[in-house]
Amino acid sequence: MGSAHLRCERMFDSYFTPGQQGAIALAMALALLAIGLQAKKQHTWALLSVTASAFVLRLFAAWLDPFLNDWDEVFHAVVAKNMLRDPFTPMMYTDTALPLTESWTRNHVWLHKPPFFLWQMALSLKIFGLHPWAIRLPSVLWMTALVPVTARMAWLISKNRDTAFAAGLLVTFCYYIQELVTGSLATDHNDAVFIALVACSWWSLLEHWHRGKLGWALLVGLFSACAVLTKWYVGLCVFLPWGLVILGEGFRRKALFPFLGAALIALSLAGAWWLSIRTRFPELAASESRDNWLRFTEPFEGHGGSWTYHFDHIADLLPPLTIWILLPGLVWLVLRAADQRHRIFLIALPLAVHAFFAVAATKMDGYTMVLLPLYMIALANLLVTLINSVEADRYRAVILSFALVVVGALGLDLERTQFRHSEYRGEVASQDPWRERFRALAYEDALLGKLDGAGPFVIFNVPSQRSYELMFRSPHACMDIIPTQAEVDRLRAKGYSVVVVQDTHLLDDLPKGVQVITDGELPYPRIQRN
Repeated sequence: MGSAHLRCERMFDSYFTPGQQGAIALAMALALLAIGLQAKKQHTWALLSVTASAFVLRLFAAWLDPFLNDWDEVFHAVVAKNMLRDPFTPMMYTDTALPLTESWTRNHVWLHKPPFFLWQMALSLKIFGLHPWAIRLPSVLWMTALVPVTARMAWLISKNRDTAFAAGLLVTFCYYIQELVTGSLATDHNDAVFIALVACSWWSLLEHWHRGKLGWALLVGLFSACAVLTKWYVGLCVFLPWGLVILGEGFRRKALFPFLGAALIALSLAGAWWLSIRTRFPELAASESRDNWLRFTEPFEGHGGSWTYHFDHIADLLPPLTIWILLPGLVWLVLRAADQRHRIFLIALPLAVHAFFAVAATKMDGYTMVLLPLYMIALANLLVTLINSVEADRYRAVILSFALVVVGALGLDLERTQFRHSEYRGEVASQDPWRERFRALAYEDALLGKLDGAGPFVIFNVPSQRSYELMFRSPHACMDIIPTQAEVDRLRAKGYSVVVVQDTHLLDDLPKGVQVITDGELPYPRIQRN
C-alpha cells in the first residue's frame, strides 16, 4: 500500500476510491430526489427513493473493508462458515482434538449468541462464497428495511407524512448503522439484525392497534421470536407496553387473545432452540446462562461503566445528537401522541431499556441502541414541529428540505468513516489499523503458500485475531497459542500436519515434530504502537 497507490486512488482530496465516491454520490442524489419528491407531496415515491439511498449506503459500508473486523465480526464469520456443515450445531472449532477451552473464543460448540443472525450469514456464504462482504449482506438488507419500517411507525404515531419521511431519512444517514454494517463495532451484525427485528415487532404491534387484525398480532410474536433467537431476552420487550395497555383496559378478552397468541408464538419458537441446546449441550448451555446473569451483576470481560454510560455514548454513536436533544424530543413526542396506547408505548420502552442497562453492571455501546428507531422518530417529530412553527407556509418546505440535508450530512459523518475505513494516514502509527490489516492479509497469503505437505493443517501462533480470519479464508484450523508437545503429538496422531509461526519466539522453545515458519523467512508485519 505504497505512496504510488495512494496517488492513483485519490480523487477530490478524498481517501475513498473512485468507486466508493460514486456510491456516495448516487446515495446523495437519491436522497436529494427523495427530499424533492416529499416537498411535492409524492410521499410513496419519496420513501422509495430514500430507501434506495439507504440500500446504496449500506452496500457502500459492506464493501469498505476487504477483510474481517475484530470484535466480533471475525468470530461470527467463523461460526457462520462452520454452520454450512451443520446449521443446528454452531461451532467455533470443529475438532475436539484441538487444544480448546471453555472460553467462547476458543471452544467447540458455540452458544455465546443465539443462531438466527448466524443462519442468515451462513446462507449468504453458501450463495455468494467466503467473502467478507457476504458476511455483511444480511445486515445490509435489515438496515435497509429499517428505513420504511421506521417511517411507517412514525406515521402511525404522529399521523404526519413529513415526520414519517424525516424519520426514514435520519435512519438512512446514520453513522452508527453504517458502522454496524461494516462489522467494525462490537457485536456488529448481531446488533444490526436485532435492532431491525425488534423494530419490526414494534411496527407490527402499532399496525395491530391501528387495524385491529389478528395477523399483525401474530407477526409481533414471530418477529419477537426471531429477535430472541438473535440476542435473547430484550427481544421480548414489545410485550411490555402491550401488556400495560391490556392491564389498563381491564384484561378485555378481545385484547387479551391476540396478546396470548403472539406470546405463544414467541415463546414456542425461541423455547424450541432453548430446549434443544439444554438437551444437547446441558453443561455449556448452563454456563452461558450463568454468564448472562453475571453480565447483570458484574462487568463482563471488563465492560463496565457508570449508570450514565449509555447516555454519554449517544453523542459518539449518533452524531450530532446528544441525550439533551433526544430527551426533549421523546417528551414532546409523548405529549403530542393522540392515542393513549402510543403514549404508553413511548414511555415504557425507553424507560425500561435504559433503566435495565443502567442497573446492569456490564456496559456496551449497543445495548440501548435498540431504541434507535424511537430516537429518530422523536428527532424527526421535533424537527418538523419546529419548522411548522414558521408562519410563512411557502417557506416551510424549503426550510425542512434544507434542515434534512444538514442533519443527514452531519448524521452520516463521512469524515470519520474515511478515517476508519480508508488509507487515511493518521498522525501517529496507532491510527493506521486499516493499513496494518492489509499487511496482515498479505502475510496470511504468503503463509498459506509456505505450508508443506498435504494437510490437513493446524496453524499455531497466528498473531491475535488474525487466526480467526485465516480460519475463515482457508480450510485450516488456526490458533494464537503455542501448543504443548503432548498437544502436537495428539494432533499428529489424528493425521494433522502441525505448523507453528515463530513470531519472535525462540526456536528452542517450540515443540518438536512441527513445521516452523521462521521470522527469517516470513516476519509478521506490525506497525509499532505509541
